[in-house]
Order: sequence, then structure tokens, then C-alpha cells
Amino acid sequence: MKGYKRFLRYLLAINVLFVLVVAFLGYRQSRSEGKKIAPASALSANQSGTICKKVIPVGKTVGIYVNTDGILVIDTGEVTDMEGRKSEPAKNRLMKGDYIISLNGNTMHTKKQLIKAITECGGETLVFQVKRKGECLEVKVEPVETGVDVYKVGIWVRDDLQGLGTITYVDGEQFGALGHSITDVDTGERMQVSQGELYAADIFGVERGIAGTPGEIEGMITYQTENVMGYINDNRVYGIFGTTTSQLRQKLEREQALPVAEINEVEEGTAYIQSYISGDKEQYEISIENIHRNSNGDWEMEVLVKDKRLLSLTGGIVQGMSGSPIIQNGKLIGAVTHVFIADPTRGYGIFAERMAEYLEG
Repeated sequence: MKGYKRFLRYLLAINVLFVLVVAFLGYRQSRSEGKKIAPASALSANQSGTICKKVIPVGKTVGIYVNTDGILVIDTGEVTDMEGRKSEPAKNRLMKGDYIISLNGNTMHTKKQLIKAITECGGETLVFQVKRKGECLEVKVEPVETGVDVYKVGIWVRDDLQGLGTITYVDGEQFGALGHSITDVDTGERMQVSQGELYAADIFGVERGIAGTPGEIEGMITYQTENVMGYINDNRVYGIFGTTTSQLRQKLEREQALPVAEINEVEEGTAYIQSYISGDKEQYEISIENIHRNSNGDWEMEVLVKDKRLLSLTGGIVQGMSGSPIIQNGKLIGAVTHVFIADPTRGYGIFAERMAEYLEG
């Protein structure tokens, strides 16, 4: 992963064969509102329950690289043997969403290792140990010889993912980002993550959003040690979380920490999105129009972009802005999570208190 550059243009449609650009803003249908939307990729308390923790709101776009915890099965398919016969050896055995842990007793760390082991199996029955919905299972598959001493079982897999997202806050050596989980675009489920990194990203353009087509941030990531901003430890419902590096802490050492607002402190009316999308730190005016305090999802407040500068630059909320901090009355109240497909000036956010619960352990 070190020493080379990769262009990341934030995409909704991707090639699912071994490659994934993180779909932080994959299409989604709101159950409560019926609006087509897309995800935009220790709190301490006193005895009265009042939150007194302060964190630094960030708003920086970063590159995100994550390894899956096991090798994820995307789907199964046909293979053709040496006599031209087609079959699906893994169908109804390995399932979409399975995580392959080992093959014939050997731990599988990468898809390259898995493919090599299958290809060179010599035709012996393959015994996969997989995690399926939290349960460990053994699955046997008979490989098919597709060439001389070359075997396949007909599975599509991935072992990593990458994309662009936004850091919401930093609290000393900890960070929270995205405001929603990294969800696999094929299975629709939250990814099981073993480890990952945040990288500094060079943003060189923004494709503006229009009705029916969300915009996107365009940038480049250099995968080098000196560009690591943080290490990802958890992929949770309300974001990704982990530890910061000295590089990120140094960039933020003069930034002001703000209190994390309790959910009942969030008000309808004027608020601000903090973002570096222009190249400099800016706060852009928005309006909080509806608050859903009892929501269990990641669309707990509806926001409308009003700031002419942001509207001119991006057309509203664009892909890659997931995690942008929302500030109101001098407090961090939330993070941007979704954009409405039909109207990029509108979107959803979650409460900062939800994300900060991670700090409680």
C-alpha cells in the first residue's frame, strides 16, 4: 500500500469484482419520509447527566483504507470446466456476506492468498471456515478444474475497501468520522473491519450535485506512512472510530474544542457545517428543519444548505462530505450523513451525542 498514488473519484456504481470504492453515499430509501436519499462513505457526564465533554470539530476530507475481518464473499457464479460444462460449485454453500476465515485449516489473510490456494488445490475437497451472521461454520465445496491443474469454485470476493470521507471530531488521541457505518454495497450490511487507516487527501475538484445526480469530491491519496492521519479500530452504526496520529494532532493543535450537545439541546433553525472543501476551514450556514429525536437510524435531523458559497461550490451536499460536523450555538450538535437524490441542497444528519458515545467505551 505504500509509495504509490491512487486517484479516487467518489462513485455510486462500482465494479464489485475484487475492488470497492467505499459507497458512503449509496442509494437509500427513507422508511419514514419516503424520500430517496444517499449517505453523504469517553463522553463524561456530571451527576445531573449534563454532557461536559469537549471535542475538536474537524471537517477535513481524508482517504479511508480498510481491511475486512476475513475475506468477504460478494457473490457466487458459474465456472466452465475443461470440457465446456458449466456449473456453480459454491452456490447455496458459500453465501453472499460470508467472511472466509480459513481454507483447509490454513488462515486466509488476503484474497490473493485465497485464490492461490484454490487454484493449486489439486482437486481436493475444499473446507472453508466462514463467519455467517456471527456464527462460525464449516462449508465443503468441490472445486472444478478449468485448466490443466487450475481449479476454481466460482466466488467473487474482496478483502479491502477505500474511498473519501470526512473526520467529524478529534478528542486527544481518538477520532470519530463519517457519521454512519461503512456498508457493503452488495450485501447491504455493515462491513466487518479488522483494521484500517485515515490518509491525508489532496482534493483537486468537486463535481457539483444536481437534482437526480449527487455531486462528488475528487481527490488523490498518497499511501505513505507520513500521510497517515489515524488508525481505524471500529466500524459502528454511527461512524468509524479509532486513534489519531501526531500528524493529525499537530494540524489541530490550535483549534478550539467545543462541547458536545445533548440531543435535547439541538434546535430547529440556523446551524453551520464546518468543512475544508474549499481548501480552507469554513463554516457554511444551514437550516435544521426537522428533528427526529427518537430515530434509531442515521437520519436524525433534516438539513437545508443556505450558504451561497457552498451552493456555488458544490450545489449543496456532495459525496465525501459524510461526517462533516454540524455546529449550533457554540456546540457540536451532529454530523452530515445523507443527501437527498432529488435535491442536493437537502440532507440528513445524526446527533453528535450518538457518535460521542463511542468515547464512553
